[in-house]
Amino acid sequence: MVKFDVLHTFGEWMRLGKLSESKNHLQINLQTPGCLLYTRYGSVPFLPPDVYEKIELLPEFSFASMGYVAERRFSLTKFGGGIVKFAGLGKRGAFLFQSDPTHLATVAAVSKSSVPVWTTGGRLQLSIAEYFTCSRIASPTAFQAPTDNETFLLDVNPTLKRITNSVVRTSGYLKKLASECTSHKEFAKMSVLVSIAGGYDLQLRLQSVAETDFSLCSGVVIDGVLRDLPVSSVEVKNYSDESKGLHEFLTTTLPKVFAHIPPHLPRFITQIWQPCDIALAARSGCDIFDGSLPYRLSRSGIGWIYEDWNENNLSSMVSDPKFLEFPIEESHNLDAEEWHLPIQPGCNCFTCLHHTRIYISHLHIAQEMLAPMLLMIHNSHQYYRFFSDLRRSISVNKIDSFITHAFNWRFPINILTVDKTNEFKSTVNTDYDDV
Repeated sequence: MVKFDVLHTFGEWMRLGKLSESKNHLQINLQTPGCLLYTRYGSVPFLPPDVYEKIELLPEFSFASMGYVAERRFSLTKFGGGIVKFAGLGKRGAFLFQSDPTHLATVAAVSKSSVPVWTTGGRLQLSIAEYFTCSRIASPTAFQAPTDNETFLLDVNPTLKRITNSVVRTSGYLKKLASECTSHKEFAKMSVLVSIAGGYDLQLRLQSVAETDFSLCSGVVIDGVLRDLPVSSVEVKNYSDESKGLHEFLTTTLPKVFAHIPPHLPRFITQIWQPCDIALAARSGCDIFDGSLPYRLSRSGIGWIYEDWNENNLSSMVSDPKFLEFPIEESHNLDAEEWHLPIQPGCNCFTCLHHTRIYISHLHIAQEMLAPMLLMIHNSHQYYRFFSDLRRSISVNKIDSFITHAFNWRFPINILTVDKTNEFKSTVNTDYDDV
């Protein structure tokens, strides 16, 4: 069973904690606020295990999606060893979530008795019984209870009726799951993460909390935060309005919701990936994030240039460039010497120690597999350093300074909607992907 300890609290909401699990006589831990090791199709995107295991500060718990399990449930049943062994994730634990935060969802498909999961072959509709069966054969550290998390799929400003229905359905799913589990002895050994629905609406989020039986769970997931899909440059423009609503949700709504949730439960949140949004959510009391940002950046040819947070430096400005977009074009105005520098001078990741900007740019032009691999190594390295700085800022009670620092990096939506790896060309005929 998963265990969560609150080590220190700061102010009204902030806290430092530790998530742990005893597994095969080994203790695996995650310092919080922190992130999971994001996996896609059962593996860390672009990287084999012998490469990603060498990345510093690598999380000991991983993120997995129900779509991967549902698509391979018969193979997993026959294998019998659970998703961690099946996917070769080593000695770490795995948290199973209903949705992949980066996957394309093209239509709303929830109903009162089933939830959709999205796979490489399209949509699979799972009944609550099938959902529990998939969770059981995956044997994760914990699994997310089914939820209606498509609140923002069709509209940036969903109607009150749509959000209310998400709360009603999510509550109904949990009751059906509890009923389904009473007939299975294995459920007593499984950890469940209950889902809190309600979009950006405070009263509906509180209603979802009031209708949730927390005695059944080992953690809480704040889901249904963002729309799943900008499919064109026109829709990307609408994100300016949504950013305002998201900021209010992270700074005002979340603390009030967490005030009604038992404090001993870890708080997960999905689909929050911009560095500044992560910092705001952590200040409001969020503990664990989905860890998808390195993949989002690498898929779009972005190299993150992250400067360490200095608690003694009152200036929040960092030097340009704050990130590089590959392949590098003349418009970047780099001189000859800068072309032959690593992505980030002074970075000690494998990519920066062995390769230059001009070489990585060449790999992208040639569409080599090594291009996203090198970016994934570098971006993961920077991402885990970011969380280390986040925890340090909380420990010295200077989170506001760190938030200002994090606002230096707000990655443009119009860049991150472009998939430069051609990963989806076989199933989705578009240059745009979810962010």
